Amino acid sequence: MTARPLPAVLFFLATVSCQGNSEVARLPQPTASAAQPAVAKPPATAPTPAPATAADPSAGAAGSASPFLSGTTEAHRKSTLTPKVSSAVTRVHVREGDMVKQNQPLVTLDTRDFVLRSQQAEAARDGAKVQLDAAKLDWDRVKSLLAEKAVPQSQFDMIDARYKGAKAGLSAAETAVAMAQKALHDSVIRAPFDGLIVKRFVNEGEYASVMPATPLVAIEEIDPVDLRIQVPSTDMAQVTVGSSVHVRLPATGQELDLRLTRVVSSSDPHTRTFSAIVEIPNSDHTLRSGLYAEVTLRPRGAPVLTTTDIGKIKKRVRSPGN
Repeated sequence: MTARPLPAVLFFLATVSCQGNSEVARLPQPTASAAQPAVAKPPATAPTPAPATAADPSAGAAGSASPFLSGTTEAHRKSTLTPKVSSAVTRVHVREGDMVKQNQPLVTLDTRDFVLRSQQAEAARDGAKVQLDAAKLDWDRVKSLLAEKAVPQSQFDMIDARYKGAKAGLSAAETAVAMAQKALHDSVIRAPFDGLIVKRFVNEGEYASVMPATPLVAIEEIDPVDLRIQVPSTDMAQVTVGSSVHVRLPATGQELDLRLTRVVSSSDPHTRTFSAIVEIPNSDHTLRSGLYAEVTLRPRGAPVLTTTDIGKIKKRVRSPGN
């Protein structure tokens, strides 16, 4: 009978324990509420200054373009030469890396067929001249007889037709001579402009055809050299023809102050950039296509170089420590 009060005591202790645990469970709540101000901090760190700077009109007037734009040098002109007549290659006059002048022979084809065709056309032209002379004599004689009414009109008409045919024959023969001479001239492939031979595709003994076209040599004009700059669309307003730019070529250490000569206003839909081109004087041929360049856009109010200034550009080579 005295053992019955134990359950009541156990129930009391369990109740007290549960109340204690509930109090412990509520202890982290003030800590979580105290951490809430830290969660509210991100709005204060939002990148609001950047849009304000981009939209600041005074910043645009001072030239807030990207500090460095990337660019790549490329040939001012480039061409892969193919033959205008089909024949075997007898001689290649150049090698890769050679500098050539305009109209300098690059590749010579076998000319024997073209020489024979030219001689044949000249012989046909001489025969046409003889026929024309004979027809002219008959025409003059019959024309005088017709004036005296010594011959009928029909006879003169026949002589007149033969005379006109002889003139047309001579004209065709002269055209054939010109075509044969052109083919003979085209058997020597010449440089279309001063440039650098970057690729040689054929050797002696190979056959060069017109259809399909056989590539012979590739030539690039490197004076001047074009520097193609990729400009973000956000800087489009600051890039116009004549804008002053500072160019640094890490490969050569050269630094140049130039101006934009061309701007391609159509942007690349993938990169959202458009191209601006600077022509770099390269009379000493130290620059090549494919060089990386760092470009700095000058502020809008910066002085613009003239064509005379470009010719007097001073190239400064940085030391390795700079």
